[in-house]
Amino acid sequence: MPLLSTIGQRQQSLLKALLHSSAGLTVDELANELAISRNAVNQHLASLEGNGFVKNTSMSSTGGRPSKIYTLTGEGKELFPRHYALFSNLLIRLLKEKMGEQTLTLYLAELGSHLADEFKGRMRDKTSLSDRVAELTTILYELGYEAQLGKSEAGQHEIIASNCVFHKLAEEFNTVCELDLALMSSVLDGAAVDHLECMAKGESCCRFVILDKS
Repeated sequence: MPLLSTIGQRQQSLLKALLHSSAGLTVDELANELAISRNAVNQHLASLEGNGFVKNTSMSSTGGRPSKIYTLTGEGKELFPRHYALFSNLLIRLLKEKMGEQTLTLYLAELGSHLADEFKGRMRDKTSLSDRVAELTTILYELGYEAQLGKSEAGQHEIIASNCVFHKLAEEFNTVCELDLALMSSVLDGAAVDHLECMAKGESCCRFVILDKS
């Protein structure tokens, strides 16, 4: 998901105008708000719609021809800063204090298994471990990991991630990694997963080796 800062200043201003108008704005209203031409607004809207940040709906017009009103999509709203990391940190800290690290670890593993349930259907036609690991790598990529397939020196399947979606959280609470391990193991129908390298522990990547149950 791109950050708002990676988008041009004019499009940022347009997105902010829509953010502050939950009912949406027309092209004319946006042109007045931003002090630019209708053509310029239409060009920016076309780009933002193409990226999935803005949507339009038709509204009746007294002039006979329906006009369009533009609003932010869910993806558009996500461009603006959120404090998920702060919330997650506070929640994990509270749970650890209330239930202890061992119970927290069990709950995180259970959460990873529940998350895996959303993806198990994609494994039905994957008969080999190679195919299942390849599909798991795709799933991790969709979840935000820069994940790639690899092979260990012993010829075992590896997944190497050059980022961690829980990096800051995992630096303070290493037990968070249990969620990833449970997710991968559950998607792979119980195959053992060894976490050989961990970015949260200062290593250059997160490296997982998949062990065939057979």
